[in-house]
Amino acid sequence: MQQLLVKIKDDSKIDILLNFLKSLNYISVEKIDKTPVSLTDEQKDILDERRATAKPEDFIPWNKAKKQLKFKSK
Repeated sequence: MQQLLVKIKDDSKIDILLNFLKSLNYISVEKIDKTPVSLTDEQKDILDERRATAKPEDFIPWNKAKKQLKFKSK
C-alpha cells in the first residue's frame, strides 16, 4: 500500500479532488486532523513532574493496556 500527501493551495478545489478520488474503487480517502495540541505551562509542569518521578514498575505494556480500554461504538 502506498500513501500520498497532497497539498492543495486553492481551498475551492479540495471538494472536486476529493469527490474524484472517492469515485475510484482502489483509493480510500481519510481525513487527518492536524490541529496542534497546546498545553498550558501548568500542564507541562505536571507532565515533567510525572516523567521525573515515574518508575518502570508503574508502567503497563501497551498490549495489556489496550485490552483494558473500552471504546464507544459510533
